[in-house]
Amino acid sequence: MKRFGIISLLLAFTMAAPALLHAQIIKGELFVGGNATQVDGDECYHYRKFGVHAGAGALIPITNWMDVGLEVLFNQKGAYKGDSINPHLGLYTGRYNLRLNYAEVPVMVYFTDKNRYSIGLGVSYGRVVGLKESINGNPTAIGIGDGQLHWREESASLPDIGKDKTIDELINHVYEAGYSQDADLETLIPSVIKNSENYRGRDFSICVDARIRIWEGIHAEFRYQYSLLPIRTRLFYKDREETHLKVDDLRVQPLQLQYNNTLTLRVVYIFNERRSASNKNATKKQ
Repeated sequence: MKRFGIISLLLAFTMAAPALLHAQIIKGELFVGGNATQVDGDECYHYRKFGVHAGAGALIPITNWMDVGLEVLFNQKGAYKGDSINPHLGLYTGRYNLRLNYAEVPVMVYFTDKNRYSIGLGVSYGRVVGLKESINGNPTAIGIGDGQLHWREESASLPDIGKDKTIDELINHVYEAGYSQDADLETLIPSVIKNSENYRGRDFSICVDARIRIWEGIHAEFRYQYSLLPIRTRLFYKDREETHLKVDDLRVQPLQLQYNNTLTLRVVYIFNERRSASNKNATKKQ
């Protein structure tokens, strides 16, 4: 009985497909633009890392004012900080450069007014296809992993800190493992807790778009994109010497969850836009 129902649905869809395709023209899209990015939680501020944004997609009309878009993109993200000196301590902090290359598949819903203005909302799934980090021009050893903190010793008796989201959760696990407030971080951090040296190989993010038609099939679009899940978790020791820190000092040190934060400006060329508009008008008159 279940098999008969599935076959019936497939036959009904096959019979209706020509009419649906006649009424709704699938539009092709090409994207070319650039990103201004930062990684929230990495102690580098402002959108100072620039990258390429390019790809193609399909735009499927649902109603006369709503479309669903599927995109395949090459998206460069990361962070950058130039040479600087801490004005309070007179410490040289050096350069930092991070490049994250993603292959992304966003799924968007666009709402269009007067065939000219569109607002889009959607989610994107990305995989890291390239990764490079350098400090003062020297490459680091980071790679792709789970992006979490871990105990160095592999033992079932040690607590799991991979899911800690706050500094208090991490400190409670440190105390549960038997370390006192007087434990020196010079020993504790290298021997017991290791910072995440790797980024997660995937990124889930939310996208918000504003699009305006300039001429014929050419549109200008601004997109804001932000990670829904952390891409890496790190411990930072701001304005202090690591060797002078105690366990209890971690309470004033950030356990940072890092997120991609991206501004995109791109040009969109849409194929079959005029034909799709004609079909919409014909549908309205019927």
